[in-house]
Amino acid sequence: MLNNRFLLIAAKLRKIGKCAAQYLAFLSFFLLLFAVPLFGQGTEEHEQNTYEADQLLEQARKISGNTEKTTLALQSLTLSREIRHNGGIIRAALFLGNLHTNNGQPEVALQFLLEAESKLSNVGSIPLQLAVNRALADLFLEQKLYGAARRYYKNILALEPDDLVALERAGDASLFDLRFDSAAYFYKPLINRFSNDGNNPRLVQIYQKLAAAYDQNRLPAKSLEYYRKIEFLIEHFGKNKEKALLYNNLGRQLTLLKDFSAALNYFKKAELQCKYTTCNFYDILYANIGIAMHNTGDSKTGIEYLIKALDTLKAHKDLVPVANLEQLLANVYLNSGDIYNALHHNKLAIDYAQKTKQKNTLANAYRTAADVHYELYDFEKAYDYYKKYLQEADSVRVKDQDKIRNLESQRASLSAAEGQIKYLITRQNFKELELAQSQFDRERFALLAQKAELEKQQKINQLELLQKDQLVKVAESKRLILEKLQAEKDLRIAAQNLDVEKQSNIIAALKRKDELQRTEQKADSIQRAQDFEIRQRDKNIAKLSEERQNSFRRFAYFLGGILLLILGLLSAGWILARRAGKRLGKKNKQIQEQNHALDEERQKSEHLLLNILPDEIAQELKLHGTAVPKHYESATVLFTDFVNFTTLSAQLTPDALIAALNECFLAFDEIAERNGLEKIKTIGDAYMCVGGLPVPNKTHSEDAVRAALEMVEWLERYGKESPTAIFREMRVGIHTGQVVAGVIGKNKFAYDVWGDAVNLAARLEEYGASNRVNISSATYEAIKQHFKCEYRGIHDVRNKGAISMYFVEGVTRE
Repeated sequence: MLNNRFLLIAAKLRKIGKCAAQYLAFLSFFLLLFAVPLFGQGTEEHEQNTYEADQLLEQARKISGNTEKTTLALQSLTLSREIRHNGGIIRAALFLGNLHTNNGQPEVALQFLLEAESKLSNVGSIPLQLAVNRALADLFLEQKLYGAARRYYKNILALEPDDLVALERAGDASLFDLRFDSAAYFYKPLINRFSNDGNNPRLVQIYQKLAAAYDQNRLPAKSLEYYRKIEFLIEHFGKNKEKALLYNNLGRQLTLLKDFSAALNYFKKAELQCKYTTCNFYDILYANIGIAMHNTGDSKTGIEYLIKALDTLKAHKDLVPVANLEQLLANVYLNSGDIYNALHHNKLAIDYAQKTKQKNTLANAYRTAADVHYELYDFEKAYDYYKKYLQEADSVRVKDQDKIRNLESQRASLSAAEGQIKYLITRQNFKELELAQSQFDRERFALLAQKAELEKQQKINQLELLQKDQLVKVAESKRLILEKLQAEKDLRIAAQNLDVEKQSNIIAALKRKDELQRTEQKADSIQRAQDFEIRQRDKNIAKLSEERQNSFRRFAYFLGGILLLILGLLSAGWILARRAGKRLGKKNKQIQEQNHALDEERQKSEHLLLNILPDEIAQELKLHGTAVPKHYESATVLFTDFVNFTTLSAQLTPDALIAALNECFLAFDEIAERNGLEKIKTIGDAYMCVGGLPVPNKTHSEDAVRAALEMVEWLERYGKESPTAIFREMRVGIHTGQVVAGVIGKNKFAYDVWGDAVNLAARLEEYGASNRVNISSATYEAIKQHFKCEYRGIHDVRNKGAISMYFVEGVTRE
């Protein structure tokens, strides 16, 4: 056993010696590797060049001239490239990128900033990474490349999640890119932070951005939601001027939502606030009040406010809005039937628009002039003005399209420049890697020779270790022999101790036996005493038992009397309860009959509510008392209208007209319900339904087109089968887009849909043809895999511009 232990210890020592030798060899190798100068350059010389590059950049920061700044920064960048000083490259390229950004040279700035970005992976400096990503993000945001800007702001937030500036600008980029959900995601931490800090001015700024964005994209309901939040803050913490601006904005959104009475109330509140402070937007406020007055039926007062707005603008000699206001005033007079005042103000609008070169206002004024002369039966002038309107409108549209093309060209150029610069930087990095590889090969051959020398020294060290192992083995043998002798000595001592312990145990056993005998004698005496006590206790128990029996008999007699009394009371109570039970039974029967009647009325109310509102909206109203309008990213709106309705209805009595419409609309209701569409309302002879709400689905476009074809087929079949049919031709318009749907108000609930998609669907119906389904390009893209369509070309739609249209054929591809 001693020999095995000796061999085990010797093997461990050899293993430790071998590992130590290998560690020394590798340590020497890496020390030599890093001792070789970078690209053959001495350490002192490299540090000198690094210092020189940093000093050049520092000088560039201190001087004021842009040319001198650029020259010194380029020298610093060139020197940093030569010595592969990545930190210097990043700082110099970042400086030059910011310099060219400020000088209005985005493509040049992008080249330097992307070079700085390509070196970030070699540098672990968080401040440099933040600075480069921030410069790139700000550049792309300024150039309206919102997706790229958002990507770099996300990089900043990954490094610094609490960077409030990056959060706000990422939200701005999402907002400009019409990504409202992403904008709300980025703004949410800011809103929480400003709310907790009580920073109401900054909180108002964030809400204002969201409200303005929804306003610009014609979503007044969402814009109004954020203006309501601003209203709470401004009314509690704002000044009079801020309140005036807010009330004016709230009124404007309500005007867009056609709630003119509520809008007028807010405009009046804004006017009241302006009495206590200096407002610089009286012209806008008076114009808004005038429009609201006109739309609420008080055209006379509305015109007075419009004239006050006009006088305010003329007093400030601001002719650009004067032209627009004159044209608006002309339309108000025209709608009020005052043709000659309309003609007068429209002429002024044309003169001001020509002087200020406002082509869009001029086009609208020409259109109003055509309408005015048409009302005066001067059809020749009306035709001339309408031709001028078309020419100006085309000119405005071409100019707008040119602006859009130029902007898109600039964006495409910058995006292409980004890709090309990244490609060139990658090629440059490959060349640098090839150069580094060749230099590494030269250094590797030198190191191989040094490695051979190290291996020779390693063998010498191993030999010395083996000699030391032998000495250790001899010493270990001696130590083991000594341990054996000591163990034998310990065994002898242990045997002696064992004999002593046996004798001690015998003596202890005798002592225990003697003590046991004495204990038994004591136990006998104790047992006799216990027997005497038990006999005495038994006598006492017998006496106590006799006393308890006598007491129990007396208690039983008393209890019997009590039970007889209780039995008598129970009999009387049973008789009275029986009489009360009969009366209660009659009452319960009456209550059940009343409950049954209430259940029938409740079922009628439920049925009526479900006929008025969708099931989901009805349930929400019952639970909460209100139903919040919801935004739907995609829904399909369907409008129908009968051809020559005005002429046909003039030939019918009201009862006959209602009966004819009811027969058609009942059929349309069945078709809409069968295809999963939600009927919204009928307006005269117009029928409106929507697919994709209140429960969103992916087939709403197909459902709406299929329903439209079925409606057209039903009307044609109805016209052939019923000789007395009044309505035989109809137009159908369908468009797919964003809408807001819900119930507004608290009395006379009505489920309705708002948004530009509704207006465009109505226009498509107007521009349709008899018994044909006219759809927009958005709907066509959604249904082209399932229906055959005929392209109609591009049509100029009133207030919508150029719209591509398609007719849906009756035969599907399915």
